[in-house]
Amino acid sequence: MASRYTAAVEREIVGMRTQYEDWVNTGELWSLRELFSTPDCDIAEYCTEFRPSEFGPQACDDVERYCRAQGIWLEPGGAHYNSMTPYLHPGPVSARRLTVIGLFNAILFWLNDTVGREKYGHLSESEQRKAHGELERLCHLLETRKPPADPSPVEEATVVFLSQVDELSDARWRDEFLASTVEHLRTAIRDQNARARGDLLSVAEYIDLRAQVSGMYPAIALCEFGRDSYLAGDQLARMGLATDLRRLRVLTAEIGALMNDMFSFEKECIADRSDFNLVPVCLLNTPDSNLADAVRDAGTLVRDRVTEFRRRHDALADRCREPGLADTELAAQLRVHLADLAGCVQASWVWQLITTRYKGMSIFSENHPHPAGARSMSNDGDHQG
Repeated sequence: MASRYTAAVEREIVGMRTQYEDWVNTGELWSLRELFSTPDCDIAEYCTEFRPSEFGPQACDDVERYCRAQGIWLEPGGAHYNSMTPYLHPGPVSARRLTVIGLFNAILFWLNDTVGREKYGHLSESEQRKAHGELERLCHLLETRKPPADPSPVEEATVVFLSQVDELSDARWRDEFLASTVEHLRTAIRDQNARARGDLLSVAEYIDLRAQVSGMYPAIALCEFGRDSYLAGDQLARMGLATDLRRLRVLTAEIGALMNDMFSFEKECIADRSDFNLVPVCLLNTPDSNLADAVRDAGTLVRDRVTEFRRRHDALADRCREPGLADTELAAQLRVHLADLAGCVQASWVWQLITTRYKGMSIFSENHPHPAGARSMSNDGDHQG
């Protein structure tokens, strides 16, 4: 349950940043790979066979060309977020579908990097009111699919995106996807820091909200669009698969969001002074803990979700081989979707390793431009990750 924001909470946040400055200057780096791994599953080995979409170069070029012409290309962020699309969506059946997904990602990242949760608190009151008004217009556009008379550049891009989705997708899927996108935007375009909220979220509350803020639920839905293959909820329920698939999708979203929290800890919590991140939330919810404890706890939360994801993924794959289901179209669709969910999880590791978006002076070896030895995060020398 959320607790009230107090001056003591603010002091702990300030203290966390002081601990960070001391830590980053020691020269000893800690390993995200170790944090996210278990004795029977090394996260890097789990992702070894991952490959981004073959249509990536063409789709990224097309998205960049359009966004530059439309005036919604950001420097230097554009190259980073554009490169994510073929990683998070390795399975689309055509370059056109991947390009549509890339345009959607570009719209969301443009919003994130201009008025999103990390930036919102740094805007003036008038800028915040303007951002809120623009958000309401955009949500209205997504809900009604009716272009405004005087569209802004990002609204024009959204109109183009919607026209492609209308042409290429299943109507039921489209309506659910757009509703999910609106739900995401209403959480993402606001200041989610503890001071602005007036409360401190529990770890569980934070994780639920962070998955929503991340945009991972619309991203997961776009896997079906990319494949042009849409799972029927009534069939899944009839076969007793809906609940397990729903949990697997939640895990996929949470892994993507929380793994990003750790890779982007310094970008968000140090550079942008945000505390809406798994590491400070773990710190603030654990009395007498320090930054090292919080990093360890955050890593454990990611690792446990990867472990549960693998177990549930394998169990659903086994269900697809059972008599009465194995030879059905539903099983074939579900097997493809399971591969896409695994791809999302693997991309959450692989892309954040290769992008320079989070590289710089860091406490994590994977983010450091010149990695040295990594220090174990385990207790008493035992393997914890």
